Amino acid sequence: MLAAPVRVPNHDAMVVLMPILVNGEIVPAELIREEERCLAQLPEWRSIPDGIEKGMRSRQAAESCVIDSVLLRQEADKDARPIDPALVAAQVQRLTTTESCRVLFDDRPLSRQIEGQMRLQRTMRDLMGPLPQPTEDEIGRLYQAQRHDFQRPEIVHATHIVKHVDETHPEGDARAGIEGALAALERGEPFAAVADRYSDCKGNGGDLGSFERGVMVEEFDNVVFAMQPGERSAIFRTPFGFHIAEIRSKAPGGGIAELCEVRDTIRYFLTTMREQDAARQVAERLRAQARIRRISEREAQDLAPARRAG
Repeated sequence: MLAAPVRVPNHDAMVVLMPILVNGEIVPAELIREEERCLAQLPEWRSIPDGIEKGMRSRQAAESCVIDSVLLRQEADKDARPIDPALVAAQVQRLTTTESCRVLFDDRPLSRQIEGQMRLQRTMRDLMGPLPQPTEDEIGRLYQAQRHDFQRPEIVHATHIVKHVDETHPEGDARAGIEGALAALERGEPFAAVADRYSDCKGNGGDLGSFERGVMVEEFDNVVFAMQPGERSAIFRTPFGFHIAEIRSKAPGGGIAELCEVRDTIRYFLTTMREQDAARQVAERLRAQARIRRISEREAQDLAPARRAG
């Protein structure tokens, strides 16, 4: 089992970060440090005031997350069953066309990543076993107990043109592309035709469908939810690049939603809670059966032939 956190005698009193040996596999300190950096960006951690206790808790949480991930991957590695290449290819296609909309010159790294994720998901499903689905009575009881929380959200139906800015799309090129699209729109060309010609998300005329706040990134929401049907935005920036958006329709929020409107949302919530509880039990079982201990950097170097997690 893990030893108690060790404190460094400095003004921050930070916990010493050491490599961990999990069933003979080295978990480098840097992997834990990276997980800690990721946790620090989550709202529930950002809201906690900085201090010794937060540092200890975040480091312990990072260690737990990494250890659980390694244990699950070790279990997945024992399963020699192949993953259907057609399922992997379909997921690659979905990600590159409907989500990221990015042109990949070599999708093999993405394919390997997706195959690994599918192996982990299959292993977790096997370890959890069948889970009971929420019943209509359970859904109804939760709705009645919390019905005032189910407010109808504001919804917009939007289309957009996007020019990505990333490692393969320089900002200058993206800016020139989006300005070319704007010039075409100002000449009176239809939005859908311009989107299909200029956008990095080609097809369907740039139609994003209907969505509520929180589905898109905040920078996108701030623009489209301030617009009215028929309006077109100026060029604006998000973490993905440059955009032009147009609003087709808008439904104001407000009022308590009927059960029929939120039944699927409640079912998904209850299912997710059951899955999370089952996953916690799986992690506890794997930990109880595992050999886990902290090691020094010197010992990690001596055990270099052992496989490192990452």
